[in-house]
Amino acid sequence: AQQMDQPELLGTWHAELRGQRGPITLRLGKHPEWNGTVKGQITRPGGSAIVVGDVNQGKLTMEESADGKKVSGTWLGDVVDGSCAREIRGEWLDDNDRSIPFVMRKQAQ
Repeated sequence: AQQMDQPELLGTWHAELRGQRGPITLRLGKHPEWNGTVKGQITRPGGSAIVVGDVNQGKLTMEESADGKKVSGTWLGDVVDGSCAREIRGEWLDDNDRSIPFVMRKQAQ
């Protein structure tokens, strides 16, 4: 898998989830307490949520929380080979473990 490090995860991403209204935007920054972890916000039509996660050996794991306490969604993805760490594809799981395919693309700074 394409290698990707935490700095490449920082920034603004646009996400597309199959069957979900957009735009969906993730703004990711360094986590204030956990080194190597990102923390940020996801905004979509109808609300926003906090996201916390990391990327390890090309695999993304992020947890989303609408209320800041319990997990309302989980992002599990792989960095796309040849994308220069600017595209991630995977599955988004809701709190009932329903799975929806997603694509995340990094926006130019």
